[in-house]
Amino acid sequence: MPRAWTECRKCGTEVPAAAPVGASIAETISALALAPPPPPTPLPGTRARVDARRGQPETGYGAPDDALLPGAAPRDIGPDTMLPREPVISVAPAVRQSRINGRSVVIAAVVAVCIAGAVFSLVPHGGHHTAETPTILAPETPSAGIPTSLSAIVRIAAESSRHTAMSAVISAAGPGGAQLTTAQLASEQPSYQWVSASTPSTTNTIISVATVTGADQIAVSGTNREICAFGRWSPAAGATYVTEDHVTTCDADAAPATGWSPIAGGSAQDLPDENGN
Repeated sequence: MPRAWTECRKCGTEVPAAAPVGASIAETISALALAPPPPPTPLPGTRARVDARRGQPETGYGAPDDALLPGAAPRDIGPDTMLPREPVISVAPAVRQSRINGRSVVIAAVVAVCIAGAVFSLVPHGGHHTAETPTILAPETPSAGIPTSLSAIVRIAAESSRHTAMSAVISAAGPGGAQLTTAQLASEQPSYQWVSASTPSTTNTIISVATVTGADQIAVSGTNREICAFGRWSPAAGATYVTEDHVTTCDADAAPATGWSPIAGGSAQDLPDENGN
């Protein structure tokens, strides 16, 4: 350390009186060895730094003048590493994107409309006909053209199912007109659901069956549950038919007493009639 210095240029500690000018190296070393040790360097956050904030020079470890590298800064706890302080990187939390958007709303609306339409199509819409009296429809020959109304489509489908069901009835009853059971008819035509006369038909694949005096009788409902196609077969009279509109129930026991005809109706694409014509 040069003799002209009175304090340490690093920590600011006062240097004891050096040996006189001209003293030998041995005398200088002896003077430094006999000098009292410097006071301990205060750590960051100690009284020395508090005094430094009050205007007194700060000489503690980590003081501003103790930085040897550019960017080094004093630390509050622990020794200074003499390295630039690392930048603090903060990561913002990810923003959760909402699943509800315009496209989702449109898709939900379309699905709701489809469901409402399906429910509406399955519910009977005959409320305005509930007070009307059942009407016997005039017999019609099998249709070969394109139906012009929804009611015509429903009637043709019901009468076509009745035609197929009557074929099974005639085959199961035989020439003697034996009394039938739903199990026998199911074996003849398993694609239909055969029910007793006390159970009404609610669509054109459910056939209500009854055995009356000397004859077997069936009832087939239209898909709108307003049209009911009745059929009757006996060995003496053969096959006869009648179709009613605005019915409240479609079961074999509810067949009308009048209006029966040998004209089967339905579609011209049906199988030949029960007599093979």
